Amino acid sequence: MQKSAILTGAGGFLAGHAASAFAAAGWRVVGIGRSDPNHQAEHLAEFHLNDLSDVDRIVTIVERSAAEALVHFAAPASVPDSLRSPAHDFRAHVMPTINVLEAVRLAGAAVRVILVSSAAVYGEPQSLPVAEDAPLAPISPYGFHKLHQELLVDEYVRLHGLRACKARVFSAYGEFLRRLAVWEIARRALGGDYHVRGTGDETRDYLYAGDCGRAIALMAGRADCRGEAINVSSGQEVPMRVVASEIYAAAGTAAPPQFTGETMPGSPAHWRADVRRLRALGFDPPPWSNGLARTIRWIRSSA
Repeated sequence: MQKSAILTGAGGFLAGHAASAFAAAGWRVVGIGRSDPNHQAEHLAEFHLNDLSDVDRIVTIVERSAAEALVHFAAPASVPDSLRSPAHDFRAHVMPTINVLEAVRLAGAAVRVILVSSAAVYGEPQSLPVAEDAPLAPISPYGFHKLHQELLVDEYVRLHGLRACKARVFSAYGEFLRRLAVWEIARRALGGDYHVRGTGDETRDYLYAGDCGRAIALMAGRADCRGEAINVSSGQEVPMRVVASEIYAAAGTAAPPQFTGETMPGSPAHWRADVRRLRALGFDPPPWSNGLARTIRWIRSSA
């Protein structure tokens, strides 16, 4: 019998790549979202327009889908926006999460819940690579609210017996993401603007969104789901001047990037994930630039 998975926030960037990965792995994919799924619609067997505010409606979807896994993507995804409006960011992170967890509890279903969290829960790491048992010390409202989501997962695992785990995604990029560094650097360069925010010495651990989707689909089938956290990234620490240079090369831009030197509030200076737990599930992270050429082609076509 075909396995079924529910993806919340199905209209979002990363959920779209995950829908493709789940479908390719043979899962029947049910989407829940407050906006049309657009780019991933072809991978969805069902789509429910739902903002996750009504627990009873979520219970009905869980029961009717007979899902084996529920991946919770639905949440804000902007550090700057969280700094501008922390109360809104808190509500948009926490209320949908507790409603989803409560719906699974009430449905009494044997659903494996995967919370899509973020490396932002670590804050400024004390050492690299960052393992899942590192101290959690967020430095942005976004990071604090991701941690609130994780604490809710812990509550439902320990007190209500839910099967759940946390996917801590580091830096993802890919088609359909119209913000963050790869998009901004490429768009500016294609328009003849070679200024890049930062010093160039900042480091990030990138993973192409299609590969993130494959890792999350693997977690849905293989993780213990006993409350554990699993880093989702390439395990490669790459300076942003290298990232910018590779973007320029993929875009056919000969001019060198010009770094502005400005700092970015709420963002750590350096990141590299310890990915041993992910590897133990059978996922071998490809190079961080695995999807860079196709992403730049999409950005060029979206101009």
